[in-house]
Amino acid sequence: MTRRSHTYLHRAAALAVSMIALTSCAADTTASEDVAPISAPTTIYEGSYTSLPAEEVLGGNTFASPEDADRSDVDSTARVAALMLHSWDTTVDRTETAAAVRAISLMSEEWAANQVEPERNASNGEWLEPSEHGSYSVPRAVPAIGDAAQDVAPDKAIRVLDVTWRWVARDETPSEGGGRRQITVYLEKTDGQWDVVGHQTRDMTTAITGEGK
Repeated sequence: MTRRSHTYLHRAAALAVSMIALTSCAADTTASEDVAPISAPTTIYEGSYTSLPAEEVLGGNTFASPEDADRSDVDSTARVAALMLHSWDTTVDRTETAAAVRAISLMSEEWAANQVEPERNASNGEWLEPSEHGSYSVPRAVPAIGDAAQDVAPDKAIRVLDVTWRWVARDETPSEGGGRRQITVYLEKTDGQWDVVGHQTRDMTTAITGEGK
């Protein structure tokens, strides 16, 4: 074999080794990219000032949501609205109005525009102890006794509900706190869908275990 043949074979072998090495590096890079870790998802409530893991937001995901309401049914819409308006999480919410902000998709545009958080929480004193334990409320809503509910017109209605709630502490501290209110919900029907166009609340007791006033 000639000297030129030997040289050609050596060059061919070197080129083959280089190609194998490059192919191996490319495969390693692709594999590394495919298995790159993905950070855990985080849920952010737009009306709050806190970003928390999803399982810690809004009462451990126990709160009612707008999707729970049958918007073609006036009683369903009123009940879900009443529940949402009394669903508070002290680790996220700064004021009671934060709950109303979450319920704006159940409201007319005009009433939704009125749901603006104040500078201070009107129930600050009642929230002090629940806040120390990262508590959230567990509400219950039932129609008020009597003739309070009214069907004013085919597209207008009033519903009155008695709402009670208790606080559940994330650190499992026993709590006897809670409250009771009566809420009047005003509704109108547009395009087959009931909207909340107003609501008023009246405190019935300072706590579930307290005496009525």
